Amino acid sequence: MSKEYKYTYRFSEQTVDTRYYKVESNKKLTQSEMQDLAWTVEGTGGEFKCEESPEFKATFEGTEYGDDAVYQMEEGEEDLKDDGLENW
Repeated sequence: MSKEYKYTYRFSEQTVDTRYYKVESNKKLTQSEMQDLAWTVEGTGGEFKCEESPEFKATFEGTEYGDDAVYQMEEGEEDLKDDGLENW
């Protein structure tokens, strides 16, 4: 049996992260081809990963993580206790 609580608060946080890719090719690529090649090398945790073939080179150059978070109350704003802080 789960415990029932009197108040429920939900909020969302949004940030913008920017990922950097470089694709080099000896032939002209469509936007789809360029993106497909780039996304095959997407790294995690800032790791560098590179895939090469005779016709192209795709490099994941890293991620710049957003620090400009935007918050939005989704539920329960009317039940927040006033702490004197500015609202989101």
